[in-house]
Amino acid sequence: MNGHQGSAPTADYLERFEAFRQSDREREAFVADLVQKYQELQVLYQEKCGDFENEVESRRIWYNAAKVKENELLAMRQESGSNPFAMVLLDGDGAIFENYLYAQGKDGGAEAASQLHAELKNQLKQMYPESSASDWNIVVNIVLNLQGLGTKLQACGIINNPNELQAFGRAFGLTHPLFNFIDVGSGKERADHKIRETLRLFLPMPQCKHIFFGPCHDNGYLPVLEPFKRDRTTSSRITLVETTPAEPGFVALGFNRVKFPRVFRDTNLPFRQSSTPAFSPPAVSLPVRTNTNKQNAASAYVPPSTGGTMNSSKPTSPAPSTDASTWATVGKGTGPKNIDIAPKKATTRRHVVLNVDDERLDPPLPRPDPGAEKRYLTRIKEQGKCCNSYHLTGQCASGEYCDYIHGERLSPGEFLVLKHKARSITCPAKYTCREVDCTFGHHCKFGGKGCFADNCWFSDTHYMDLEPAKRVYEDGTEEWLMSYLEKSRK
Repeated sequence: MNGHQGSAPTADYLERFEAFRQSDREREAFVADLVQKYQELQVLYQEKCGDFENEVESRRIWYNAAKVKENELLAMRQESGSNPFAMVLLDGDGAIFENYLYAQGKDGGAEAASQLHAELKNQLKQMYPESSASDWNIVVNIVLNLQGLGTKLQACGIINNPNELQAFGRAFGLTHPLFNFIDVGSGKERADHKIRETLRLFLPMPQCKHIFFGPCHDNGYLPVLEPFKRDRTTSSRITLVETTPAEPGFVALGFNRVKFPRVFRDTNLPFRQSSTPAFSPPAVSLPVRTNTNKQNAASAYVPPSTGGTMNSSKPTSPAPSTDASTWATVGKGTGPKNIDIAPKKATTRRHVVLNVDDERLDPPLPRPDPGAEKRYLTRIKEQGKCCNSYHLTGQCASGEYCDYIHGERLSPGEFLVLKHKARSITCPAKYTCREVDCTFGHHCKFGGKGCFADNCWFSDTHYMDLEPAKRVYEDGTEEWLMSYLEKSRK
């Protein structure tokens, strides 16, 4: 009985002991899990600390960068607020001052500058009433062909000599230090290019508060202004100067327009020349050629001998004529002269022909023969297109690498056909070209009134005066045509 009772407590102790051991295992597992999670949290904590340090460093960097940019922006604002100015760009070949200003020469140039400056100041005050626009500088660039305009003004009787326009321009520029009278020479594209590029340079400048642009007579400037018409920030800073009535394209742009009627003409210069010639050649008194003069002049010659050979001896001196104005005695002195009757080949100086505005003119070509046209078309059909340079000028820079046919020389009739075809190609330099051997065309042969082509390649030359006025030789010297001078005197 006692033994049975002694085994019961032992089992109870063993059970309780096993329970303790299970509890210890669970505690160990819990502690191990706790340690593992602590280690994981410690790793995450270190990562977060690194991230925080990086963010702090980045914030400092961006803060410093922001301060630098803020200082730069402040400096830019201060700079843009300093030395503000308005820019005036005028095409002087179309924006013509009033006649009385040109007529005064030097004094007229100073008066034109003063009046234009006063008008611009008033306009700026009205446009920017809340700004100190009266303190802004005003830069004026008038770009023109000085010689061409001077000749035109003289031909219209407004000035007596083209040099008066030079005095006008110098006085215009000296009256105000930022006023410029810029001569770019002949050629419409020269003035256009300079004005367009100046506009592109100054328009983005923050110091340039406003631009007065004066091309309303020339549709060639429309593509330059077209991109700005929908940008209100930029378009509000552009005002078109309207001298002659603006072309419809400029009106459609919607820009503000302004007129200065006291300064500029509102009509074009007259097309017809006045009686004042563009150039006055020195007066030369030539004798009247009468039958008596012809006989007296003929007596100065010795006819060749009947033997068929020229007499090598000096010609017999004629008896002095009582008529001092005979063709035989024109020149220095009144005594008898020895005249060499051997024929001499006249040398022709190569040249190009210009109109009064220094624009190149192509001499008219005769109509080609239909038979020659047919032969030419047959030739190019069988052999290929002819090289213009080789056949028209006698040489080709490409030589054997030329893409066109050289071959046998063209007949005179075929030569004329090719010359007509070459003239239909626009010369890259157009009317500014001075290359004597240029085979291309330089203007529309029909002119503005006679051309009915919908898409004429020379449409921008329709305004040109097609009357020859001068020759320009290869060495650069110029010579006025007597036919033009005589006509201008009438």
